[in-house]
Amino acid sequence: MTTALRYTILPGDTLYNIANGLDAAAGVSTQAIEESNPSINPNAMAIGTVLNIPAQHRSATVLRYTVLAGDSFSKIAAELGDCGGVTVNDITNANPGLNPNQLAIGQVINIPAAGSVNPPSPVVDAQVIGFWWWTWSDTVNPPAGTNLSIAFSGWVDPAKALQDSAAIRNSLQGSKYIALGGGNSNGAWTESALTVIINAINAGDFAGYDGIAYDVEEGEAGLETAFQQSFAAAKAKGYKVLVTVSHSAPYGISDASTLMQSFFDDSNIDILSPQLYTTGQESSNDYSTSGGVSWSQYAAAKAAVAPSIVNASMYEDAKAYFDTQGVSANGFIQWSQA
Repeated sequence: MTTALRYTILPGDTLYNIANGLDAAAGVSTQAIEESNPSINPNAMAIGTVLNIPAQHRSATVLRYTVLAGDSFSKIAAELGDCGGVTVNDITNANPGLNPNQLAIGQVINIPAAGSVNPPSPVVDAQVIGFWWWTWSDTVNPPAGTNLSIAFSGWVDPAKALQDSAAIRNSLQGSKYIALGGGNSNGAWTESALTVIINAINAGDFAGYDGIAYDVEEGEAGLETAFQQSFAAAKAKGYKVLVTVSHSAPYGISDASTLMQSFFDDSNIDILSPQLYTTGQESSNDYSTSGGVSWSQYAAAKAAVAPSIVNASMYEDAKAYFDTQGVSANGFIQWSQA
């Protein structure tokens, strides 16, 4: 699916009138949008401003569009052009988990380019059906039945992660998590970074999210206590806690085995999600281990185990493999955006 436009639900909207309005406006010119909004300065549009969008061949307003970050009249006109002929079913399939009869005002939905929507993926029987939603991605296709999604930016700094994730937060499906950490220096873990996160949790900075996903790949040694304190702070504020690592353990932390044992023992972690990939482009699961931690050690984890996999189609294989290790897989989290 190619996302052509992000649309914010307004009072009175239905998917039917949105689809009709998009079709009628497809091909509208930048000048026509400017003329329909004489009080708006095209060079200083405020996010949240609601614009009148006229039909291509007449001045009557057929759509009301809410300005999002990075928008301009020319960008909106170009995106509307890609939406001509989009159907209600296209919009529904581009937003898995969306209930067409319960649209929430302020909710941001994906509007696909006409003809770019893939059929919904098969429903998988799993307790956790998750999706890593890249904050920079223009094309996303969460697996059918998604009940958990994670705004992933790669930042360990909560302020930067919150900033990058703000535009997609309302689009997340199911339980909404924000990810902290990642596989480079921007996502590296230190004791001071965990202190900043604890302070952000206690200050209520993560309001609007249901959980926090800790992506632990690189960082300092000796962080077991600092992580435990962070997880406990999150749970005390009512957040769910998810921890993901590279294969069976973090690749860039020297005492990864000791850290993983603390994760297995921690009752404040709800989900452990080992990554069964390296590049994220694999066509099959990669069961390599890391940090001296075996897959069978996951059997002792107090948290549910739901591996991160490239695509939902790989889950049954992952489940079968973990069974051979004495580990029950409780679902999965998909990395691929399409």
